[in-house]
Amino acid sequence: MKLIYHPDEFLDKKVNEVDLLNPGFDPKELKKQMVDLMLASKGIGLSANQIGLNAQVFVMGENIDNAIICINPEVLQHTEETVVDTEGCLSFPNIFVKVTRPKEILVKYYNEDLKEISTKVIGYSAKCFLHEWDHLQGVTFKDRVSKLKWDMAQKKASKLRNTNA
Repeated sequence: MKLIYHPDEFLDKKVNEVDLLNPGFDPKELKKQMVDLMLASKGIGLSANQIGLNAQVFVMGENIDNAIICINPEVLQHTEETVVDTEGCLSFPNIFVKVTRPKEILVKYYNEDLKEISTKVIGYSAKCFLHEWDHLQGVTFKDRVSKLKWDMAQKKASKLRNTNA
């Protein structure tokens, strides 16, 4: 399992819903592998698009104990109240941009036991959920900011790379 990096076209692809009766993968094993890669890469979220898997699946969490897998996730509702926060992405190394997201969301997904979960997600976790959910729709955080902000973030990342080289 390897990370895919921008500008790989797979990052812009809406991936397919998982057939829960025949997922084509072992959900527990996929969760373990994706969480291991996410944590080894110092991330808090990882979507199927980022590993070349054509499936509505992502993982998120800060460590092994609180990591979850979300299969066929849906955003059912969101608050009008928004939060602006800096986001990064494992598929876009060293690029950080401020993105506006709803403060709270109501979501539904299936876990590694293929059990349906419906829950309210708030704050930092909502930001992470929405970032990963976007990936599954073929949307990356570069699509959530103006071209000017994106260009500035890329220049800053380029300077960082040149300084560290």
